[in-house]
Amino acid sequence: MMTKYEYKTVTLKQKGLGFVSRSIPDLERTLNREGREGWRLSEIVQPISIGEGTRVIVIFERKLEAN
Repeated sequence: MMTKYEYKTVTLKQKGLGFVSRSIPDLERTLNREGREGWRLSEIVQPISIGEGTRVIVIFERKLEAN
């Protein structure tokens, strides 16, 4: 039997200049909130386009309940 997952994305703003000095202020709060609802962190993606360089996309997953 194959395990099925559902996915959810959340976009957060970054602060700071340069790749190393950037921070994501709401990351911990977001991870805790989504974790309480059964979501697990899957991936954090930083968009490549210059216009979206101040945001990151956080991808969550959770197992779908069997019917």
